[in-house]
Amino acid sequence: MRNWRDMSRDWIFLRLAVQNLGRRKTRTLLLMGAVAVATGAIFAITTLLWGVQSSMTVGFSRLGADLLVVPEGTLVNITSALLTVAPNDVTLDSSLASEIAAIPGVEQVAPQLIVRTDQSGYQWPGNMNHPVDLIAFDPGHDFTVQPWLMEQLARPFQAGDVIVGGGHSETLNQELYLYGQQLTVYGRLERTGVGTHERGLFVDFETLQHLSETSQNGNHSLEITPGQYSGLLVKLKPRATSQQVQFAILAQAPQVKVIVGAAILTTVRQGLTALLGGILLLMLGMLVGLALMISVIFSAIVSERQRELGLLAAIGTKPGPLIGLVLLEATLMTGGGGMIGTGLGVGLIRLSQRTLIYDLNSLGVSFFWPGAWAMAALGLSCILGAALLGGLGALVPAWKMSRHDPYELI
Repeated sequence: MRNWRDMSRDWIFLRLAVQNLGRRKTRTLLLMGAVAVATGAIFAITTLLWGVQSSMTVGFSRLGADLLVVPEGTLVNITSALLTVAPNDVTLDSSLASEIAAIPGVEQVAPQLIVRTDQSGYQWPGNMNHPVDLIAFDPGHDFTVQPWLMEQLARPFQAGDVIVGGGHSETLNQELYLYGQQLTVYGRLERTGVGTHERGLFVDFETLQHLSETSQNGNHSLEITPGQYSGLLVKLKPRATSQQVQFAILAQAPQVKVIVGAAILTTVRQGLTALLGGILLLMLGMLVGLALMISVIFSAIVSERQRELGLLAAIGTKPGPLIGLVLLEATLMTGGGGMIGTGLGVGLIRLSQRTLIYDLNSLGVSFFWPGAWAMAALGLSCILGAALLGGLGALVPAWKMSRHDPYELI
């Protein structure tokens, strides 16, 4: 345990550090101001980037696929967004999905199987067997169905659930019957303008297989072949091009047709992702520059106070506590600047809410802010980061000072 002498010495060092900062108030305030500006900018930019990233994740996930792979000869109704496959009698083998996923430049492959039926027993007002597009998808690899959920149950999607398109009127947790089997409405999609996507009923492959097996005992059976897909929706990695991946797929599977989505959507998605990475590198450069500035300033401070530090060394103060005294001053200065900067960053965020974010919302672009706890953790991280940066910046000059003999400092 620490005795009272150690605690008394720590208290004396703390008072001495505070007094030293107060001796050069202008310099201290200017350095704290520089740290505050940098910290405030980093806090505000990081918060906005967090919101932009969340908004991009939701917004770009609704842009659909970059490529659509279907059997050769399939007629596809091209829309501005590739959200679902088209009904067709020819299918693809499921092994093609893993082969395409292994192609360089492919980030994600989402298989779908669509069956158009008018004898499923689906209940529509005034029509017991209303025609329906029954679409099986893989929830674990999907990126075109679930992002469009307007409302959903507060649990993961599971077998026996169904997601209804925007053209349906069912409500959450409602019972829905297909081929005599009860399904639970898990969620509803927003309207997309894509006909198949709006009128479809989306289930997982396990549920579709179960419906097919149980329908064999009825008058109208649902015929599907296990391990077959109607098409594959493909998302590209940020630096991949549609043409390169398209040619690679055709070279590997010439029996398919590859539909390319709107090039502008792919370009915007990839460009903004690269822009976010550039902004993060810019902030990293700002931190490095701030650390170098602190190191230069504290080199001058240590040089100015070498007689005082030499006297402390002459009366028996060891190098460790001397280094700790300099680091404590730097930590207090930059930590205080970090606290001021965090408050400044909150003010910048408030300002952006009334300007940039307001304009985006007026254009119908949703902006998702981090939660209160996330922002509090980010603010605390900025304060601790500023204090740590000050200690690191002052470490080199403090260490060099401690290597001199007391008489050299005096």
